[in-house]
Amino acid sequence: MSSSGSQSCDRPALGEICWVEVPVTNVGRAVSFYRAVLGWQTEDAKPTPDATADEKPPSPVPGIDIVHFFSKGRLNGAFVKVSDESSLALVADEENPHKMPPLAYYLVESVDETLKKVELAGGRVHVPKTAISGGTMGFFARFVDSEGNLQAVWSQPQK
Repeated sequence: MSSSGSQSCDRPALGEICWVEVPVTNVGRAVSFYRAVLGWQTEDAKPTPDATADEKPPSPVPGIDIVHFFSKGRLNGAFVKVSDESSLALVADEENPHKMPPLAYYLVESVDETLKKVELAGGRVHVPKTAISGGTMGFFARFVDSEGNLQAVWSQPQK
């Protein structure tokens, strides 16, 4: 491949997920959840209580109080703190299990182990571990995080 068509190893290729925003009402709780479940790194050394607009620059986007950045490998994003739960577009509740947002899948070593971490960290399983093509294409599961967001994980086929 020519150098003009190649991508750097430390940035996503065109068409890959390059940024994820996770809406939250409690930054500290979300930081703790995603550190425990997916090992995300945040700009702070430890979970902190929700920051105020005085502690971090306010967001230029209406309805978002602050942003709290995270990263994991090439994935970057932010927990975006909204004023209250009415600002969240919750879709994975008991009354609306069929509603689907755009959904990113996060690569994990073990779907089973990740779902255990989800429940220990205060989330809940939405779709249990499911084999794709009998497991030849891996396994996926969906869960609801500590803030009510629907998320998903995928693991490679077991050998």
